[in-house]
Amino acid sequence: MRRIALSLLVLITLFSCEIFDLRDSQLPTVEAEWNDFATNLELALQNLEYAYEDSRNTINYSRIFSEGFRFYFAQADITDFSTDAQWNSTQEQDMLLNLHTRYSKIDLSFGALATADEISANEAKIYRSYQLTAKPVNSEEPSIQVLGNLELHYRKQYGYWYIYRWYDYRSSEGQTWGKLKYENS
Repeated sequence: MRRIALSLLVLITLFSCEIFDLRDSQLPTVEAEWNDFATNLELALQNLEYAYEDSRNTINYSRIFSEGFRFYFAQADITDFSTDAQWNSTQEQDMLLNLHTRYSKIDLSFGALATADEISANEAKIYRSYQLTAKPVNSEEPSIQVLGNLELHYRKQYGYWYIYRWYDYRSSEGQTWGKLKYENS
């Protein structure tokens, strides 16, 4: 009799705490956009945008660079702000992690330049203007905007495009991408 009473008490307790009730399922999260297979230059350049615009892609950022990658700061930034002359992919990765902790919304866009891209079967030089706008996590601070031009050197390895050289150039009196990187290193 005790067993029946104890079993009945356990069943009443289980059913009263709604453990067996149906519940609403959680909505699936939207995955961060990323091109796993950058088989053309458009996809490779798009991955650069994705890494900056979505902090979930920070982990993917190092995958867009080839071994021996170098970023070259604008000569004007080296002179005016004493930035480094260049740095490597590890420094790039660290910078992007810092950038995403300081800025909540980053928008990046590229524009065409008069200089024609140089594309061969396994190497390419891409010339673009850029505009990057970032909203600080502390909403009281104003958004920042960086403008300039860049030159990306790509190499094709195993069918995929990777950046191995990145040159930053100042196009106006505004802040460059390189200076923003340096401030967030």
